[in-house]
Amino acid sequence: MSNRTNPSEKKWIVVILILLSLCGTALCGWNLIRTFQSPLTLLGVLSSAIQFLSYLALLAFALYTNKLKGSAPFQGVVLAFAALLGIQLLQSGQAISGYGLSESLTLMINTFNLIAFANVIMVSNRLEKKRDATGYLVMAVILKLIGELILIIKHWEFVNLPIILLSLSVPVLGLTILLAYLTFYHPKD
Repeated sequence: MSNRTNPSEKKWIVVILILLSLCGTALCGWNLIRTFQSPLTLLGVLSSAIQFLSYLALLAFALYTNKLKGSAPFQGVVLAFAALLGIQLLQSGQAISGYGLSESLTLMINTFNLIAFANVIMVSNRLEKKRDATGYLVMAVILKLIGELILIIKHWEFVNLPIILLSLSVPVLGLTILLAYLTFYHPKD
């Protein structure tokens, strides 16, 4: 990792990353606590815990970005995000069909989630090719965002602000990882 970004620009980007990571960590921590206050399911606990840990990994990366060397720290952030998408893929495959969505809409959302998961795995494998990794990450974020927006719109009467924030926190996490990648990760192209 090199420092091609202007130091004042880099400082603001680090502040933005830290703020987004703190907000996401707090929101996911609240969700994790809520998960243990309701009837427990294995996928629910795993999803909440991995989402919380994903934000913690990103927060650690943002806080210690100047001290980190090599690709391993960022690789850990990307893999944590992939784990979150993988767990959500399992969870949504099980739960979405019970929400009263049509079979075709359920299939479309699950396909978006599957492609987003596969794209993040590809990011992990292609970190050194910035154009490829950026394209995969952008596609993953867009597909995850579309899927979450469809669910919010289709279930508008059942959603409230915390549910919307939790739903959108996953694409926001992906967008934050993309920002970190474009700012701090400079492979040899």
